[in-house]
Amino acid sequence: MEVLLKVIFASVLACTLIGCSDANRSKIIGTWGIQQADTVMERINEDDPAATLDPNDFSVNPGPPKMLIRFSWNGQLETSTKMGEIDQGKIGTWKFISYDESSDKMLVLCDIQSQQSEHEINFINATTIKLVPPNMAGTRTKITFTKQP
Repeated sequence: MEVLLKVIFASVLACTLIGCSDANRSKIIGTWGIQQADTVMERINEDDPAATLDPNDFSVNPGPPKMLIRFSWNGQLETSTKMGEIDQGKIGTWKFISYDESSDKMLVLCDIQSQQSEHEINFINATTIKLVPPNMAGTRTKITFTKQP
């Protein structure tokens, strides 16, 4: 009996550590980087025509504009945005809701700074997704991201 209890405990522990959850959930886990950040930066700053991407101007933000979204296996969500005068990072949580294989779409619930929002993630392929970023939920603009190494 004691051996059986040890086996059951070890199995539960192994499942917890390696994530015995829906295999589709693991598709989103990782760090995703924005494509065409300069175009998005122009949209974000459309009220300020002087806010254009100048790779030689390091006064506001060194380097090119970027946005990263990290979906961790433990449900943590991190976003990092550096575009012009915007330089911010946010930490929250995310939960897998569903995945539709026929349309290759996933639905997740994100909570960043006590603001909850549902996000539909379109999988273009295994390394490219399109979604409204959780830190820009109010914009309703879907942006393309690629999986980072």
